[in-house]
Amino acid sequence: MKRASEEDTKTNKKAKHVKFLIFGGASGWIGQKLVALCENRGLEYAIAESRMECREAVQRELLRKNITHVLLAAGITGRPTVDWCEDHKQETIRSNVIGTLSVIDICYQQQIHVTNFATGCIFGYDDDHPIGGKGFTEQDLPNFDGSFYSKTKVFFLKKK
Repeated sequence: MKRASEEDTKTNKKAKHVKFLIFGGASGWIGQKLVALCENRGLEYAIAESRMECREAVQRELLRKNITHVLLAAGITGRPTVDWCEDHKQETIRSNVIGTLSVIDICYQQQIHVTNFATGCIFGYDDDHPIGGKGFTEQDLPNFDGSFYSKTKVFFLKKK
């Protein structure tokens, strides 16, 4: 059996290192669940300090913190409800469309894995999915875009 060289060992250790950057981890419901998941499993993570629409700040943070994976669970949902987004369309687009695409593009360029959690207000009960019936799956396309917030979440998805 061939013994691994010191360089091979360093490469393997480097490849196994995983560190998550969680957008939305400071105050978002899903982001905080992801933080708890990382803590419970002993995974290395950091909560994003940069705003996802601030491209240069995101790039610096990814490099400075040696991030290998991004969990993107951030965006403007409106306070107190998503109705806020109806009167604040520019802010909503900047975060939910431009910010999301920017983080995904940066991660693509830096070969960093990114998972985008963007499912809020994009599904509605219908004949195929009645209340108490079968749920939605990862393969289901959104069937609700009745609010401006929802439109920003399904902006690039193919319609049925």
